[in-house]
Amino acid sequence: MSSHDEARPAAEPHRDPTEWGRLVESLDIASIFVVIGSWLGAKLRAEAAVEDIWQETLWCSWRDRDQHEWRTLSHWRAWLLSIAKNRVRDAGRSAGRTKRGGDHHIAPFSTLAQRESLSSMLPPGSTTPSRVAGFRERAQAMENALESLDAELRAIVHLRLFEEVPMREAAEQLGLPLSTAKERLLRGVTRYRHRLRQLLGSDDDGGVTP
Repeated sequence: MSSHDEARPAAEPHRDPTEWGRLVESLDIASIFVVIGSWLGAKLRAEAAVEDIWQETLWCSWRDRDQHEWRTLSHWRAWLLSIAKNRVRDAGRSAGRTKRGGDHHIAPFSTLAQRESLSSMLPPGSTTPSRVAGFRERAQAMENALESLDAELRAIVHLRLFEEVPMREAAEQLGLPLSTAKERLLRGVTRYRHRLRQLLGSDDDGGVTP
């Protein structure tokens, strides 16, 4: 790292190894697990674990940190999700090649990482295995709460709360007038949070806002 880089950690915390752990922990990681799980789908989840994709995402984001211009935590989260989506695509391609009997010598990144822990390649303070287990449990509750919604409500809640797609863009993706999308989001968020509180047995509303 150059002296110039060392002089700007406060402005760009994603490049600062002393800030990295705090930055990662400030994310709602359980909600990210839900997004990654939805991209993997049921079939691919048998081949690739959400936690592995997340660890690979963190490693790639640290390796390529100079490629990201810091703006806000939300912007950084969106960048992480773009990396995660690429890792999911790679996992899908790898699984497809394996089923066709080709490229057996190409191992998934998470398999290669068994020889050298990903955590050892990240700055100190990154998410620990025990914390990951907690995120997994919370993500499962979130997924169950989402599944309790009607499909039309689930779609807008997932896009807006979990993928953090801007309201107008989410409406366009679903082919809805903006007013209809907003009305569905309000109903969906209310029902989602009520169900999540029931599942968690607490006043926890999911940690995400519309």
